[in-house]
Amino acid sequence: MFNYREINRDQELVNQVAVLYQQVWNQEDNTVTERVMRHAGYDGYKGFVAISEHGDVAGYAYGYFSQPGQYYHGLLSKAFSPEGYQYWLADCFEFVELGVHPTFRNQRLAKQLVTRLLDGVEHKTAVLTTQHNNGPARSLYESLGWTVLNNAFDPNGDKDSYVIMGKKLQKEHI
Repeated sequence: MFNYREINRDQELVNQVAVLYQQVWNQEDNTVTERVMRHAGYDGYKGFVAISEHGDVAGYAYGYFSQPGQYYHGLLSKAFSPEGYQYWLADCFEFVELGVHPTFRNQRLAKQLVTRLLDGVEHKTAVLTTQHNNGPARSLYESLGWTVLNNAFDPNGDKDSYVIMGKKLQKEHI
């Protein structure tokens, strides 16, 4: 059983998310706190942490309205044709981060976080990127109705290290 709190600009909570990020990705990254704080100021920002019954941050997820002028939106836009851009990115919720502490994996927490994050989002589509070889993440997203839009996304010059996945959120108006 988990309790959920919104990730906002609460410095202590954001610091805990940054620590979990580093544990999940097994890397030191001193930019996580600043990045989450910056993203929390973006239009349409929404984020949650899952708190265990013992008070530990077990997982987190967040995203925001993807718009021109944002760094990652610019990278994503290059991966689409003009028609693909219009369909997938013009009215898009960008699912930025998902992390679950290894102790809390295989408890459906990731699925709950993704579902909670997208609940009530009023954009036409959502997109995310994940590592090409991250089978568990890709399986999770596919089980939730996400599809691969680009199987060779290279945001960091790592030669096709990521995939872009998308999900239609609302029915198109006729």
